[in-house]
Amino acid sequence: MLDEDDRSWLIKRFGDGVTAWIDALPDLVGTLTARWGLTVVKLMPGGSGAVFLCEPGAVLKLTPDHDLAEREAKALTAWAATPAMVGLLATDLDRGALLLEAITPGTPAPDPARVVPALHTADPTGFRPLTDHVDFLFGTVIAQLTGKHHPAEHQRARDLAADDVRPVLLHGDMHPGNVLQGPHGPIAIDPQPCAGDPAFDWMDLVHDGHDLYRADVDLDRVQDWITAFKPLYDFWG
Repeated sequence: MLDEDDRSWLIKRFGDGVTAWIDALPDLVGTLTARWGLTVVKLMPGGSGAVFLCEPGAVLKLTPDHDLAEREAKALTAWAATPAMVGLLATDLDRGALLLEAITPGTPAPDPARVVPALHTADPTGFRPLTDHVDFLFGTVIAQLTGKHHPAEHQRARDLAADDVRPVLLHGDMHPGNVLQGPHGPIAIDPQPCAGDPAFDWMDLVHDGHDLYRADVDLDRVQDWITAFKPLYDFWG
């Protein structure tokens, strides 16, 4: 159900052991679509597993890392009151499965930064700290993408994450590609939730030139985060 590029990325991301999950994916999708009365329309981009647009009006998101699914489900529940985040319809966490609302029209949102203040109103209690997320990004994602470690920038980011700043519930991967246009405004998708400095979520948006919309955020700290993540920005060009 996945092409070679998708398979290669998942093996790079999770190790050779993920091949068994990939091979079992057709049966897993068949089981869940039958259970939830869905028909698969197409495969969609998904960096931590496999994502399928389904009818009627749902997205089936699967990951071999069940902890990821559990964290996302917990965060989507915390954000349930805001239309700025995609809605959670159902879960099967024992299978690493989330059933999400399909977003219509689902095109890139012209004003993605508008979702951030709404997301930061949720209670961050009980979510992993931003320092853990920083370690994951530098130790796994950035190292895999760039082919090397960046200890100085990693430490700079850890120091920022450890500062005494009032924590909020962070999206954790807030870039324009993770905000789609819904029927009444922009809607965020694919969070990597954690608790910490609100400036972290503004990093990619400010780097890409998006407006802060008078959000209560320390722009100097946003710039500090951008500096710490320079290896990633250099990689993406």
